[in-house]
Amino acid sequence: MDTVAVRGRHSPGAPSNLPHHLSSFVNREADLRSLKGMLGTARMVTLIGTGGAGKSRLAAELAKANLRQWPDGAWWIELEAATDVPGAVLATLELPGRGSAQDVVASWLAGRKALLILDNCEQLVGKCATFSEAMLTRCPQLTILATSREALGVSGEVRWPVSSLRDADAVQLFEARARLVSPNFKLAPAAQGSVSRICERLDRLPLAIEMAAARLDVMSEHELLTNLNDRFGLLTSGTRHAPQRQQTMLAAIDWSHRLLTEDEARLFRRLSVFQGGFTVDGAQAVAGMGSVLALLTALVQKSMVVADRLDDGTTRYRLLESNHAFATDRLRDSGEVDTIQGHHYDYFLGSVQSRDIADQRWKARESANLWAALVWARDRVEDMGLALAVEVNALEFTDAARARNLLLDLLEHSKAEGAPRAKALNLAARLAMRQADHASARELADSSVAVAREVGDSDLIAYALRGAGVVYHAVGDLDVAAQMYEEALSHLKGSDDRRLAIEVKNQLGVLTTERGQYQGGLEILAECVAFSRSEGDVLGTARFLESLANAQFGLGDLDAAASSWMESLATFRDLNDAFGSIWCFGGLSLVAEARGDDERALRLAAVENRMSREWSLSAWSLRRTQLDDAGRRARTRLGARKGDGAWNDGQTMGSARALEYALGENTPQTAASAALRILSRREREVVALVAAGMTSKQIADRLFIAERTAEGHVERIRNKLGVRSRTEVATWAVEHGIVARSLDKNPPGSTV
Repeated sequence: MDTVAVRGRHSPGAPSNLPHHLSSFVNREADLRSLKGMLGTARMVTLIGTGGAGKSRLAAELAKANLRQWPDGAWWIELEAATDVPGAVLATLELPGRGSAQDVVASWLAGRKALLILDNCEQLVGKCATFSEAMLTRCPQLTILATSREALGVSGEVRWPVSSLRDADAVQLFEARARLVSPNFKLAPAAQGSVSRICERLDRLPLAIEMAAARLDVMSEHELLTNLNDRFGLLTSGTRHAPQRQQTMLAAIDWSHRLLTEDEARLFRRLSVFQGGFTVDGAQAVAGMGSVLALLTALVQKSMVVADRLDDGTTRYRLLESNHAFATDRLRDSGEVDTIQGHHYDYFLGSVQSRDIADQRWKARESANLWAALVWARDRVEDMGLALAVEVNALEFTDAARARNLLLDLLEHSKAEGAPRAKALNLAARLAMRQADHASARELADSSVAVAREVGDSDLIAYALRGAGVVYHAVGDLDVAAQMYEEALSHLKGSDDRRLAIEVKNQLGVLTTERGQYQGGLEILAECVAFSRSEGDVLGTARFLESLANAQFGLGDLDAAASSWMESLATFRDLNDAFGSIWCFGGLSLVAEARGDDERALRLAAVENRMSREWSLSAWSLRRTQLDDAGRRARTRLGARKGDGAWNDGQTMGSARALEYALGENTPQTAASAALRILSRREREVVALVAAGMTSKQIADRLFIAERTAEGHVERIRNKLGVRSRTEVATWAVEHGIVARSLDKNPPGSTV
């Protein structure tokens, strides 16, 4: 409801993602005092009121003022663009887990004394009620604060009506917001009556008052009242069946919309295709209007768009619910819907194709946009969105069931053939394999290979064989898997796709290790690790190190195996990759048992077990056998009481605490995590080029930047690393596996 809202953390003691508003909070102090006492006794409180009454702002201020009541955090869940409540909570908090989103959220909140704020529940009242009942039952220390236009009907729910402001408070809010656009504004006695009538005509709703006050930069109080009165008469005659308050809000929004410039209005309606927010780059690409930053800034200043400052320092924009609905209607009236939604689809298709597979945070933020693009493409794009579906679900298998169902639906109905179909079949096969649906997985994998052979492209055949090999590998058909890996490598001889060849070799190395040929597996996997380090591929290095650790463990080199698993886990933690972390927890459990540290072994095995269930991960048969056997040995040595105690410790250990426990409190930074934490991506590129012996001018030419900019990068790098010369920078790079990419390849893209 305010001009600008910034999301951030408010207290060093209690974590939160509460919106931090830059404008002052006017009045409602009595509500705050009463609600504070109520939240101390009631576990479910719903703020009820019409749109624009100030429910969201009141909820944010209430949570911010009382954070100490919830030492495990206060978490804001925006449901404006959501279709599924547990899924929205999972995405907002970026919780690790697979399977049922509700089970993952409940598992995370079960032992926490926390506050969950569900904002804008009106469109999902039934789903919010079901979710709240389940959470309050399963999470005994959880408190839920909801905002809605109607009660949820949850047992024990306290309903708090958020009414319009009193006349004096409404005028005070108008005056405070007017000073945001005109710092020297002071309400003159002669204008007091006009402002009072403006607030009355707006039903003293905070959002409408703020919109009206933002217009004082272009007209006087009397002119505001005149325009508002005229517009209300027109709107009321056209919406006789709408509630009076809804008519008032429509009038306020429509009237503010009329005062936009033509370009501002065009951008405003085109932004309605976004779901769950957008970035400047996204707005620029989708609106098709060239540079939009100045227009977007104007919309923020006029309270038509909200800007959220995220924890990572970036800014994300969104339309308030009422504004979004209004803008959607205007876009429909303009006849531009299909054109702009087509731009939206093209933008996100291009975005996922250019994203690093490890960029899971971006995927979570854009999830609503990605699925909206897929829904639109289903009936409007030639391949029905199959290419986008493959790219979206290749980024991260967050919801295996939904992803698999989508792919199967598109495969059944889409006319797309060739490479897109082969890749979709291959991905669906691997998703089925992760859900332990082995029969379907094999059938889909075989179809993938067959389609790839029809296309006749060697790289595509190798890609399909590699994925099919993984499926057969998982069900224990090692001979078939080995044949597929070997054939894939034969197709890749002379290919430029070195990365795919290394992926196949990694799988072959894992299979060789499973057959007990540990030295052979070690040699293959060491090559994979060396390649990924030379390429600066942080995620690949972590994955291949996890594979290598298994061979080292099989050879009895516990120190080397532990080191590889620890480095791998540290990187997976930095990348927020739960799937990789699960494998490392299991490996470190095996090392602990082999060293005789039975309690640690059982705790880590329990963490692996719990997370595997949350993420619906079906482990390889060899790893499952290893963990089961190690667990029995550890329990025998510890006895039933100590063994059960250690296991229960791991089962109830949160993921963050489990990572700390597995890595140790004083674990030194690994090569990968050090590079990730100390240097930006651009700085790592510069370090690699310094290590290759390039001068600042050569670096500038290579990266298409000014020579002075290159020199500035080098200077900052030296300061960060605490070294004095370019030679020492180069030495650091070599020690940490940061090496320049081959100079005959295209220059790496910048994210700076």
